[in-house]
Amino acid sequence: MAFWFCIGVALLLSLWSRAETAGIPDGVLRMECHDRYFMIAVDLSFTGDEPHFEAVDETGAYAITQQYAAQCGYSINVHPLPGHVELRASYFSCQTQNKDDEMFTFNFNLNVTQEGKEVTYPLQDKTCSPSVPWSPREVTCETNYMEVSVRSEVTCPSGTKKDDWNSLKPAHRSTTSDWQVMFQTDDEQLPPINISDARKQGYAFLLTEGRLVFRAPYGQPESFSTEVNGVPVESSTCNYILQTKLGCPHG
Repeated sequence: MAFWFCIGVALLLSLWSRAETAGIPDGVLRMECHDRYFMIAVDLSFTGDEPHFEAVDETGAYAITQQYAAQCGYSINVHPLPGHVELRASYFSCQTQNKDDEMFTFNFNLNVTQEGKEVTYPLQDKTCSPSVPWSPREVTCETNYMEVSVRSEVTCPSGTKKDDWNSLKPAHRSTTSDWQVMFQTDDEQLPPINISDARKQGYAFLLTEGRLVFRAPYGQPESFSTEVNGVPVESSTCNYILQTKLGCPHG
């Protein structure tokens, strides 16, 4: 009797293990690379009414909550009529692996509730490359945040060699903690604050291989409403102040 009981428990545990690691059925998942974002769409018939996503990198898995999504460059929207949930991730989202601003690798988990139990489905990694070259300044208006990226360059005397320039980039990137930002509302310029304090308020700042990225959720106290060609828009103005010394080799 005890022998059969052990077999039954072992079989049940085996079934549970397979259910947690089973793949998503064919036809319910789509993953697409777009010019400036990566998109995942999953049928609601599979996910149920309350699907959840996690962004994954080498440090772990991060639940994409409403607040985390707006700060980190993700948007999740449920479309009942087509019958799917859609996740969009900026190429500069927090957990994206960025190689030279040319190749962006995404990794997500999908969490759904099935038969009263939460099941995690690791989604296959996807690498995207922009089909259109980056412009000097690009603005993205998502459903829950706005993002701007500008070309970032450190100029040195004309005698600087390529190898010397490459050696400067890590030092330049490491100084972002010493930066300050000044927000400007419709009628006044606010006092400068450290980037670490601005991040605590929900803003995101990123210095990549060649671009400077600023992201702001909608409804921030420092943002203001205005009109552009008769269309009401929300705007956020931010100026960077770099407080560090930078030496460039020459000669």
